[in-house]
Amino acid sequence: MFRPAGPVGLLWHSASISPVVHPGDSCIGSLPFMEERKSRLATTVETLARLVSGRLIGDGDVAIDSARPVNEAGPRDITFVEDERYLKQLRTSPAAAAIVGPHFKLPQSESKLAVIEVDNPRSAFVTIRSHLQGGEAERWVGVHAMAAIDPTAKIGRNVAIHAFVAIGANVEIGDDCTLMPGSVVGNRCKMGAGCTLHPNVVLYEDVILGDRVEIHSGTIVGGDGFGYERVDGKHVKIPQTGGVEIGDDVEIGSNCAIDRGTFGATRIGSGTKIDNLVMIGHNNQIGEHNILCGQVGMAGSCKTGDHVVLAGQVGIKDHVDVGDRVIVGAQAGVHKNIPADQHVLGSPAIPIRQQRHIFAMIARLPEMHRQMRELEAQVALLTAALQAEHSAGETAADPALETVDDLR
Repeated sequence: MFRPAGPVGLLWHSASISPVVHPGDSCIGSLPFMEERKSRLATTVETLARLVSGRLIGDGDVAIDSARPVNEAGPRDITFVEDERYLKQLRTSPAAAAIVGPHFKLPQSESKLAVIEVDNPRSAFVTIRSHLQGGEAERWVGVHAMAAIDPTAKIGRNVAIHAFVAIGANVEIGDDCTLMPGSVVGNRCKMGAGCTLHPNVVLYEDVILGDRVEIHSGTIVGGDGFGYERVDGKHVKIPQTGGVEIGDDVEIGSNCAIDRGTFGATRIGSGTKIDNLVMIGHNNQIGEHNILCGQVGMAGSCKTGDHVVLAGQVGIKDHVDVGDRVIVGAQAGVHKNIPADQHVLGSPAIPIRQQRHIFAMIARLPEMHRQMRELEAQVALLTAALQAEHSAGETAADPALETVDDLR
């Protein structure tokens, strides 16, 4: 049974006491998520080049206020381009400076633009953007008085448990975890170190998270699998008594559903990244370092290897095995096993080269239909001509007509 946080170790404070405030925390407002961000910084291109260890080309004294994408950058902004494909956008951008890769060739017309050359423009842009925004606000640490925590729960060090979090019996929360408002952690769940549950995440009972797992808002892990058997004309529920096990460094997007196993565990391998609105049925075994894009749906008891990519809206039927390093293209329907190192597309999913050939044929269907109609018309004309010629030949060979001619 849940109750407000009580005296379970040094971190806990009774519900009648104000939320924990540590030295250095802001006392303006009692809730940690209401802290104000630091003000934005202004700097020069030369300073930013030193920040990312880049090579400066052009005027280093150009003032920079913020970092924005090339299609949004203004006169006092720095942007980035990864290759020549974005050169057209850079030409029309009013940006004051750009971050480019080592092999980027800037045309003579753009030579007045201040440039920072680095090995990884995207990474450097992220670093500069974070610097200009003043960095992230200092993380609040403590347990909010309005969190409901079972007295049997074991809580690690340096945690941040916000208001309206509910933690059930015999739960284990690792060090450095963050549980945002409205999160629910069911009985017997275990969370490794450095995990983050964003607002309104629900872990049903017997869910195990590895280290550094991040789950975004609205996702439910460990709900009952969709299992029924037909008895006397009715659908009778099969009890779903398994759990869910999620490996280290997994990130799960918003509004996903990962069902518990029927008897064993549904498993998500370490390093796997799952986009928003993904459905993973009971007993699935997802390999390591997979990518599951938005609206992927997997029926029960499927298995994927390592480094598998399932593009948007892929559907996989139950009891299908997908091999290592397989790439399944968007909106594909997988109905049978796929060997390792295949790239498939379409519904039903087949090797991509074969599917592309089919797509090319489909694109030609209107023209092929027109040609067929023309051929039908030509065949009809030829058939009519042959019939007329045949009829004329029969008339010329008719004996009755010869007899009439003789009478004349």
